[in-house]
Amino acid sequence: MEKKYVILENPELKEVAEAFNNLKRTHVITIFLNCQVDYQGRAKSKLEWGDKLLISKPDGTLMIHGKVKREPINWQPPGSVSIAKIEEDLLVIRSVRLNPKEILIVRSPIVYVFSAYRMDLTRFMLWDSEADMIDTVMDNPHLIEEGFHVMGKEVQTPYGKIDLLGFDKNGNIMILEFKRSTAQLEAVSQLKRYYDYFNSLGHEKLRGILVAPAITSSAFKLLRQYGFEFKQMKPTVSKKKKPNIELLR
Repeated sequence: MEKKYVILENPELKEVAEAFNNLKRTHVITIFLNCQVDYQGRAKSKLEWGDKLLISKPDGTLMIHGKVKREPINWQPPGSVSIAKIEEDLLVIRSVRLNPKEILIVRSPIVYVFSAYRMDLTRFMLWDSEADMIDTVMDNPHLIEEGFHVMGKEVQTPYGKIDLLGFDKNGNIMILEFKRSTAQLEAVSQLKRYYDYFNSLGHEKLRGILVAPAITSSAFKLLRQYGFEFKQMKPTVSKKKKPNIELLR
């Protein structure tokens, strides 16, 4: 099985250039290095020497990040072509965009860490709101399972409001916690608090269900540890409403 990542600490510059050129089309590459950057295109700029983070993506995106702020200091968009060479004892990475013509040149005398990761292309799906999810289930309870009946919405407890409360065909009380994006550990913990509260009231036939488009592996592990269930519910496109956000990442 091909290794999903490569990490080089204090590598030789020649080693970095070879790894960059070999992996740039298949891996997300990050390089922590000391560098200077020149840009020529719609304008001209020069980034003075300093420690920076270079990020290269298989679609041609190249970014230079500094110590602060979300936005990169310099960047080239998808479709750009990058190549690494050794010139005068420096690692030189050129990124060229053809239309409009833009060139970004990174020069570095030292690389601290080179890393490359083979990442999957997955769909990122987001509901407009958790309220939309809840309303959809109230109108279509079979989306959870056949025989599901809704008892209440936003049911108040000492630990917050339960998104949806109902019961199944066997009379088990169902406690549903909704998340409009990928469910994290906190969502499982919140569901556990609701479950324990109902259990303390003497209810024994209980089911805890987390509803979301996706769930992290750590959250799913904890969910199973508690004996809870996960119901995947992806955004849908309605003819009456604008489509929910669905992006490729």
